[in-house]
Amino acid sequence: MNNYYIYIILCENDSFYTGITNDLIKRFSKHKNGKGAHYTKINKPLKYLSVWEAENVKSALRIEYYIKTQSKKIKTLFVENNKLLTIYFNKDKNEDIKIKSMNKNKLNKINKILNEESKK
Repeated sequence: MNNYYIYIILCENDSFYTGITNDLIKRFSKHKNGKGAHYTKINKPLKYLSVWEAENVKSALRIEYYIKTQSKKIKTLFVENNKLLTIYFNKDKNEDIKIKSMNKNKLNKINKILNEESKK
């Protein structure tokens, strides 16, 4: 099984960018180098705020779209308590999709790796 991650990135203008990937390190590097999304080319990414793992790419795309349709206030709730995404998504979509949130320690390690890479 190939893991697919949905993520929210903090950009330098204090905005959020949401996307999916199967490789968090490589994808962030693309964003950072202006080769990811058009949005992150203009609004430089700083770090991952939250990451979730989906069962498959189809679910990841649906969850990504769902997050992108939410207000910044709701996205901030998802960042502050990453388990809320599962609750809100399943309630709004009347489903029972499994969305595994990445723990903060692992997320901090990924951000640390990315920070060290950017200093090279």
